[in-house]
Amino acid sequence: MNWLIKTVSLAFCSFLSISADSRPNIIIMMADDMGYSDIGCYGGEVATPELNNLATNGLRYSQMYNTSKCTTTRSSLLTGRYVDSKSYSANYEAGPTFGEVAKDAGYRTLWSGKNHSHIRPPERGFDRFYGFQGGACNFWNPGNKTQDGKDFPHIIDYEWMVNDKWIKPFIPENESYYMTDEITTNALNWLDEYKAEEKPFLLYLAYNAPHWPLHAKKEDIKKYEGVYDGGYQAIREARYKKMIQEGIIDADTAPLHPQPITDWNEVDPEEQKRESKRMEIHAAMIDNLDQNIGRVVNWLKDSGELENTLILFFVDNGASEERTKRYEPNYVVTGKEEPGSVMTYDCIGKQWSLVANTPLHLHKKTSFEGGINSPMIAHWPKGISKGHSWSHQPVHLVDIMSTVIDLSKGSYPKSFNGKKAKPKEGISLRPSFSGDNLEERSTKMGFQWAKGYALRDHDWKIVRLGQSKPWELYNMKVDRTETNNLASKMPEKVKAMNAQWEKWNKQVKADLK
Repeated sequence: MNWLIKTVSLAFCSFLSISADSRPNIIIMMADDMGYSDIGCYGGEVATPELNNLATNGLRYSQMYNTSKCTTTRSSLLTGRYVDSKSYSANYEAGPTFGEVAKDAGYRTLWSGKNHSHIRPPERGFDRFYGFQGGACNFWNPGNKTQDGKDFPHIIDYEWMVNDKWIKPFIPENESYYMTDEITTNALNWLDEYKAEEKPFLLYLAYNAPHWPLHAKKEDIKKYEGVYDGGYQAIREARYKKMIQEGIIDADTAPLHPQPITDWNEVDPEEQKRESKRMEIHAAMIDNLDQNIGRVVNWLKDSGELENTLILFFVDNGASEERTKRYEPNYVVTGKEEPGSVMTYDCIGKQWSLVANTPLHLHKKTSFEGGINSPMIAHWPKGISKGHSWSHQPVHLVDIMSTVIDLSKGSYPKSFNGKKAKPKEGISLRPSFSGDNLEERSTKMGFQWAKGYALRDHDWKIVRLGQSKPWELYNMKVDRTETNNLASKMPEKVKAMNAQWEKWNKQVKADLK
């Protein structure tokens, strides 16, 4: 990148004057299609001791916003700018990634996992990349054939980077390959390789779990046998009760949304078994993800880096309602496939997605809270005040870029690729680490993907599902689960916020090809 080349000598000189110990390592961990209440410290029954421990000794956010979709989330996250369903791809060319900013500030930059964009990480600021260019693949084998050449369920044969080389197809030689484990292993190998360096690192761990297909290890699935046999309502009510008891939510301001969910007693017994098994595998995938996060934390402890490493964990969007059969051109289901194995390609579906997002409304690809609100945990022993466990200030993943700039002592360029750079739009999360108020936003939080539209302005939110539908209006301070639509009572407020949304939507498309 032109601006990187021009500033490399200045960056090197300025880096020499900065003590590496004074700037934290930064690890950005993102899960995929996980529900708001799936992990233990947000109300779930899934065993997540590693994330729970990070939360206990760190900071939990109750209102971390995303874009409701994988592709748009990654574009906003990496660039620090809002996007909609038409601008997310061109947005990458309007300014740097946080990898480019951190690298220019003297950080070792590493990315392991999912990409889901047209950019190539090694060309956009990342020293090392392991992973795939697409959005989903078979966890046991990302290729298009089994090791012995047989057909199996897969969708697109995505390009992978493995051992610093682009590969297509990528058919692992190791038949016990499991993608979540390998994403972590490659990252830890890099950390070992660069352990002696006199500079901090930024590691982006873009996990694909628990995105479909539902693939998990037998020993992890076994932990959850029978757990979900009670069905949708039983699990949803148990999660909600736990969230209230543990102070995760306030029942007065976050009533359980009364959205319709199929009565479990009306589900065919054989389908009940299949549905229970789907959620068992979903839970097992999250359990395994937590185990892998533990591997990263243990490396930090063993290397003496934990105290001055900021770990941010969040999710790209809410739980997915999809029940896709996009694998069908590549495989004919026999009905004898072992659930969770390489020969399956299942999804949790709509009913379980509503449970996973307890107590919020709807799911992925909508701009209601179940689509755009995710858990977030921040852990940084040296930088987060002890005893401060929750932040209820609304934050957005566009804020990650500003936080990286703040902590790395980096800078955002005025020009990029020979033209004026589009400004970043987030704010630094650093004040929240000590319980202070965040900076006022110059750009409101806007949302648009497919039929989902919304805008958040302080305590107020407008939202709709479909461009032709009327706006709904909610006071999020007293109605976190969007149960009391105030639009008919406050038409002027809706009109004013609609104008704000129109301004936001025009801005996200500005200066793009």
